[in-house]
Amino acid sequence: MKNTCPACGYGPIGPFSDQCPMCAEPVRGVRSLRSGARAGGVPSWVWWCLGGLLVAVVLAGWWGLERAREWIETERPQAGAERKADRQGRTVVTTAAQLLQEFQDDPAAADLKYRDMSFELTGVVERQGRFGGDVPFVILHAGDDNAKVKIECYFDGADPAAETRLQRLTKGQRITVSGDYDGQVSNLQVGACVLLK
Repeated sequence: MKNTCPACGYGPIGPFSDQCPMCAEPVRGVRSLRSGARAGGVPSWVWWCLGGLLVAVVLAGWWGLERAREWIETERPQAGAERKADRQGRTVVTTAAQLLQEFQDDPAAADLKYRDMSFELTGVVERQGRFGGDVPFVILHAGDDNAKVKIECYFDGADPAAETRLQRLTKGQRITVSGDYDGQVSNLQVGACVLLK
């Protein structure tokens, strides 16, 4: 099969020639490059745009990672300190007897008073266990085993050492915990607790 040059129209060109003998244009299955296209058919300006976009994405990702690293090193500890200071500012130091008495006198007013507050609470252990098999808890009362309302303290983020201390608690032992008031279902709910003493 003889070809004709697409650029200059010279022909016939033999089947074993790759270029036109007159203008050196490729003739064997290759399109003309005069239109600005590469051998694959995509204009070179498209490849330059894609390359530039790739470089921009890589630089933006690197910049974002640097900002995240700086935040972790500087602002994250400050945010933790601010949360701790905020929690201390909202902490009420009380006993189980005082707290339970307020909820027996006027449950709605006590619930409103302690909403979004934290406690440092001292009470008597009724029992300890695990809620749903996962979260350790301790039920406190004011010294009366037969009280209708008690305080359920959930130790959501307890580490293994804290869990061991919780398992060693005995009925009738007086302890102090800190935690966040989570409302009242049948008993008072205190979450994110930490065993202080």
